[in-house]
Amino acid sequence: MDAHLFLRFCRAALPRLEGAWLEKIQEPLPGLVCFSLTLPNRKTDRKVQLCLCARRKEPFLFLSSQRLTAGKAPGAPVMRLRKYTLGRRVTACVPRFAERRLWLLMGGQSQAAADAPEGTTIWLLLDLRDGPALRFLTPEEQPQEDVLRWPEPHELAEACARWQEWPVLTPALRRTLQLYDDPLDRQALLEDLRLGDGDLFLYRRSETLPAGEPACRLSAWPLPAALLGAQPERWREECREDVLEAVEEADKLLVLDPLSRQAAQAAALPLTRRERKLERLLDKLREEETRLARMCAAQPDALALQENCWRWPADFRAERVEVPAGAHGPARSVELDVRYSLRENMARLFHTARRGRRGEEHLVARRRQLEQELAALRTARDAARLGGIAADAVAENTRLPLPPSVPRNVQLFVSEDGFVLLRGRDAKGNLAARKLAAPHDIWLHADGGPGSHVIIRRAHAGQPIPDRTLEQAGGLAANKSWLRDAARARILYAEVRHIRALRGAAPGTVRMDKIWLSREVTVDPSLELRLLPEESVPAARDA
Repeated sequence: MDAHLFLRFCRAALPRLEGAWLEKIQEPLPGLVCFSLTLPNRKTDRKVQLCLCARRKEPFLFLSSQRLTAGKAPGAPVMRLRKYTLGRRVTACVPRFAERRLWLLMGGQSQAAADAPEGTTIWLLLDLRDGPALRFLTPEEQPQEDVLRWPEPHELAEACARWQEWPVLTPALRRTLQLYDDPLDRQALLEDLRLGDGDLFLYRRSETLPAGEPACRLSAWPLPAALLGAQPERWREECREDVLEAVEEADKLLVLDPLSRQAAQAAALPLTRRERKLERLLDKLREEETRLARMCAAQPDALALQENCWRWPADFRAERVEVPAGAHGPARSVELDVRYSLRENMARLFHTARRGRRGEEHLVARRRQLEQELAALRTARDAARLGGIAADAVAENTRLPLPPSVPRNVQLFVSEDGFVLLRGRDAKGNLAARKLAAPHDIWLHADGGPGSHVIIRRAHAGQPIPDRTLEQAGGLAANKSWLRDAARARILYAEVRHIRALRGAAPGTVRMDKIWLSREVTVDPSLELRLLPEESVPAARDA
């Protein structure tokens, strides 16, 4: 987030934040801290989340109207923030342009008010580079909004050469000014930024991006084609008047989706390591199986010697003997150890074969144990990755061939937009599908009668769901409900966190505290086969 974009965001957001109550501080994803605020004097949309993703490259600060999942247990820094700021009101907001910092004065009383140093006020500092922090400042140390100096037309060339003295000439702005040949264009751009009331420019690409490239770009001014990479024609420019809406949409693509994928990969990493270890153990078992098979192969030779031992003296010794065809195989040459007699070699062969058979019995039990552990491990790993599957599919605009790694009483589908859909086969399957869902996932059910529960998996609470996916998920819910023979069916949609199981009721019986959406969908039986994962389609057709 460039400093000019940060300033535009602050000018739009601070009037809403002043006077808001700070209720919760959470860390839904590593590196993302969310401050839940209740806005004053608003009948609707009273609760918002101020989200900070602090890092050296591409930091972001944005307001989210969607409630993000709480995520992992907070660490010590977040707990300290909670101690001094929860239950307080934001009484003043001071943005610092050059430092990309937002200072929030926390007024009112809290349980930790007595722990604050005497004669100081509590400030919550949101630093886009270093993250959130607490500051206890005396009246003489209160932060002040910086006064921006803008170069005059005759100073612009010298200001670009000595940019350290001009904070308004940020690195992103300098790269743009270098590409303007006309001095009037450069001065017009500076004047638009100084006034700060123009549109924001959102750039996005619909096709798959190479690894490491951002999914979109947001700028406070139109970007020249040279700054859009080697193929600027593939970027689509969108002008946005609403600053808060544009920043939130960009942050979903630049912050929430990548962090969700990283969190899903991190959750699956220990399971992946254990999976590789189990696969190596199975490879060693296969090598051991080959060795034991060679040991068991000594049994026919021992029986052949037993059948023909009368042909040689009791103390006969040789490197090999020729045995004729008989009940234990064709004629062949049997190798012997010259250190032992023929009868002693025969006893040793019988002993080797018995050891091989005993080893094979233990190997079968060990292989069964490892294969069962590996299957359970892959199920858990795929379940951990489900949090990032939808985001990957939408970003790459492809259908994912997913393995059926869910319980047998839960059906797995993939919408044409790449979202994972889970549907219970029966009452216990409905309960199992909800257990696989995150609080921000979407739950579906046919209105007015019995039916299966359907879950739409989301990477995070801010991820939008296309209308086509909502329609297809609703069709799956209708196909396994009391409305399956109708032409149209009304489907209820709700977030999973608003679904409650009824105590003492049958499995799958729930109460819906809040409806997210209600819409009519077309009942299409072909969805049952069309939305199956690609690896499951041949088996379903054969059945």
